[in-house]
Amino acid sequence: MQRCSGIKPNGGRCERIVSAEQTYCYSHDPGRQAERRRNAARGGRVKATAEIGRVKASLQALADATLEGRVDKSVAAVTSQIWNVYLSAVRTELKVREAEELAREVEELRTIIDMNTDRNRSA
Repeated sequence: MQRCSGIKPNGGRCERIVSAEQTYCYSHDPGRQAERRRNAARGGRVKATAEIGRVKASLQALADATLEGRVDKSVAAVTSQIWNVYLSAVRTELKVREAEELAREVEELRTIIDMNTDRNRSA
């Protein structure tokens, strides 16, 4: 059985088994780096969507309970403000992730441009 040739962050060798025609597993394959990055970005959006759904459900339950008189209006108002701050934090987190992703993509593009420029100078 052939093992991945990748090196883990701790310096150890990856222990995943790969097929005979492969050198690297999914996590270490340099050719799949962009795919991994896209999948990671998608994962972050899914997490945020789930969080927003949870907040919406909580706000709906709070609104219903307030209208039915089971929750004091002042408690509902403060709770709504807290959820609003929470949603703001989620939005900020998403924007930071998107900015980091764009910065990585720009750096990759710069590297490709530099490589092509160097190659053209050599030719």
